[in-house]
Amino acid sequence: MQFKANIYLTILAILVLLLLLSLGNWQLNRAQEKQDILDLQSIRMNMESVELSTLQLRANKGLRYWPVKATGLLDTDQQILIDNQVKDGRQGYFVLTPLKLNASEAILLNRGWVPAGPTRDILPNVSLPANGVTISGKLDHFPSVGIKLDGADTLSNGWPSVTQLIDVDKVSERLGYTVLPYQLLLNQQEPNGYDRRWVPMKMGPQKHHGYAFQWFALATAWVIIYFVLTIKLGRKKNG
Repeated sequence: MQFKANIYLTILAILVLLLLLSLGNWQLNRAQEKQDILDLQSIRMNMESVELSTLQLRANKGLRYWPVKATGLLDTDQQILIDNQVKDGRQGYFVLTPLKLNASEAILLNRGWVPAGPTRDILPNVSLPANGVTISGKLDHFPSVGIKLDGADTLSNGWPSVTQLIDVDKVSERLGYTVLPYQLLLNQQEPNGYDRRWVPMKMGPQKHHGYAFQWFALATAWVIIYFVLTIKLGRKKNG
């Protein structure tokens, strides 16, 4: 049996194969990124806490999960709720309370997750007396989404203010003082917090490996289909 490829079918097969392989490789890269995050968190969980004032948060983007201690005044009159945060299948909010480090600068303290009320009009009660505190936690990036919709980082009127994403510049303008580009995740043993089962990611590297396997399996199946179709077309042409 002589194998003779159809030029158009071959071009189509190559294009589809390249697409499937690229998707598989993309999932492998995502898996490695997630594993790097888990490794980083594991390393920094065992580090000693440092004073927040000793770190250059604006100039250094590599401080994720760094354990710190911070001293300041809680601005409990201007708190922020990050919407659309799901835990155990329930909708809720992350509660961000500005911790003023001085008269002009603050970091947003994430006090944890609270469930949403029966309607969107009923916000959770996150009130807290304004007082000076020294607290411990770890630095983290703000929650993000795959696709950012227009208005997702707009703060609602009133306090607590609701938003889906944190835009540091917009929050700074609303609060009236500068907000640092990290959130501070409140440690479990600290008071005045909510659900603080901090999860570094919603989907771990294992699922990305599974998706990569599926794409590579499809690529293999596509190659088999290509050869089967090419042989059948060759038989019809010869017949």
